[in-house]
Amino acid sequence: MAANKLFEGEQCLIQTVDKKIVLTTHRLMKISFSWVLPRKDSVMLEDIITWEIKQTGNNLYLGLSIMLALTTYFNDSFALFSGFFLILYLMTRYRKIHIKTHDNVMVLPLNVVNESGVNVLIDTVRVAQQDRIERLRKKTPVAAAA
Repeated sequence: MAANKLFEGEQCLIQTVDKKIVLTTHRLMKISFSWVLPRKDSVMLEDIITWEIKQTGNNLYLGLSIMLALTTYFNDSFALFSGFFLILYLMTRYRKIHIKTHDNVMVLPLNVVNESGVNVLIDTVRVAQQDRIERLRKKTPVAAAA
């Protein structure tokens, strides 16, 4: 899937089984599918600044739960609704990797990668990033001297 959209000299290093996350020698790509067309987001490896693993959930459910918990003063049956929305909030929480660049944040869902694969993915991207930066450093002095 990613082989026909690679840059010149770029090689695919690793990809998930469902081909939603692809790591190449130049960039990290995330492919998500919408209603009609696939959406492809990519980040160049040399642009990555930091990584964060965050828990994300739908804050609407938490807000509804708190609001209905406050209304139990008027009617006790609102406690059931409050609990329902609290459970929905807890069920929709997922761990995601937030990759930050200078001008963008790419969010990788961890549901496509198992628990042990997260560390392997992060380590593989770090090694590829260091290799990419070293290759760019070797090319830069030659171009500056000419």
